Amino acid sequence: MSASSKVGDLASAVPFPPSVADIRVDPSKLLEVAKIVEQQVDALQDKLLTRLDQLRIDTPANDTVSVHATSVWNELVADGDTSYAAQVKAYIAGLRGLVGQLRTAAKEYKTSDADKAAAFGDRGVHRA
Repeated sequence: MSASSKVGDLASAVPFPPSVADIRVDPSKLLEVAKIVEQQVDALQDKLLTRLDQLRIDTPANDTVSVHATSVWNELVADGDTSYAAQVKAYIAGLRGLVGQLRTAAKEYKTSDADKAAAFGDRGVHRA
């Protein structure tokens, strides 16, 4: 079995985060939720950036097992297109996309409320 097929087998065992469709937010809280998600994404990205170089390991010896094991580790964890590091980066990008969607939805929600109010005209209390 080749190193890349082993990496593929191990990488496929990593669970994927829930999709955006799984999240429901009260329309009046969209901007608040976007801010909280963005703060968490920033914290995750900072943690990733400070520790990313620690994911890659050097070969401890020049024997076949060490060289092969280190190569597979680095591809699976740090370097490969489907590595854990790449998956975390993709997750961060997805969360940033979610923040953008929440902000866009908040603008649309406010605009649609204003449009609805304008369509009905002045329906306030009228004094006789």
